[in-house]
Amino acid sequence: MTVNVHSGWYLAAFASELDGEAVPLDIGTRRLVAVRGEGGGLRVYDADCPHRGAHLGQGGRVERGCLVCPFHGRRIGLGEPEGEGSRPWVREHEVVVCGDAVFVRLTDGPDDDRGLRATLKELAAAKPLVKAVERPVAAAADLIVENAFDTDHFTALHKVYRVRGMHHHTGAHGELVMDGEFPMPASPWRGSGAGPSPAAARAYVPRFHARAFSPGVVVTEFGPRHEVHVIVTGAVPDGRGGCVARVAVGVGEGRENQLPMLIAGSERALAEDIAVWEHLNPRVTPRYDTADAAVVAYREFCAGFTDLDPLEAP
Repeated sequence: MTVNVHSGWYLAAFASELDGEAVPLDIGTRRLVAVRGEGGGLRVYDADCPHRGAHLGQGGRVERGCLVCPFHGRRIGLGEPEGEGSRPWVREHEVVVCGDAVFVRLTDGPDDDRGLRATLKELAAAKPLVKAVERPVAAAADLIVENAFDTDHFTALHKVYRVRGMHHHTGAHGELVMDGEFPMPASPWRGSGAGPSPAAARAYVPRFHARAFSPGVVVTEFGPRHEVHVIVTGAVPDGRGGCVARVAVGVGEGRENQLPMLIAGSERALAEDIAVWEHLNPRVTPRYDTADAAVVAYREFCAGFTDLDPLEAP
């Protein structure tokens, strides 16, 4: 069985769960370590010690700008060395922290950002993300983001009242976009203290605007123009054919009381998906039809990211 790690972005962790100076933050077969600086800032590096391959996040410690290897006590530089003859070092990876969500980019070139860095900067200012759910899934990581482009599953699996106008296209930065509407008889926030207008109480027509920035991250804006919520779904391969699925959510200022319902909805939807994903037969060759055009587009989008360090898993 071949386990590949793709280039591009991952929702790699929640910052509130990264305790300690040096914490393992592996992505599939790529062994990483998250390091907190003196000011609390988070940086991520390769975790394989150049000396003998010990995992620097498993017992390593930070000392004067270096990681001290737990195996032989060697001091390992963080980031590329400044000059010839410098001590052994490990590569740094780009990190963006948006609220509680930690995004890491494993890059093979400039084209695999697809605009996520700028999107996260906007979210951090307007709708910082909080943890909704994190669960292991015994299924391939790419199934998680694919969900945003599988129109029929919304009504069949999640019992969404109705979807309409769903169409996909490529965004300005190469991201894959899905647009449509989920008309509802009434706002789901009635009784939440949000105080919807009489018009909102009669009809609620949220826009569904999903943007996949990599096979591992999709950012979905959901709601009518006056009440847009953000749901970020990610998947990190576990190196054994499964993955860890994470969902983070964000709401605008003054709507924090809607977070519990949004989190509960995310937990419920992910549980419904997992019940299907973990019973799919990967040996079945898909027979796509016209209703699967967006899913096919997503699969083609995934093929545009480089496989990094493919290894044969046992």
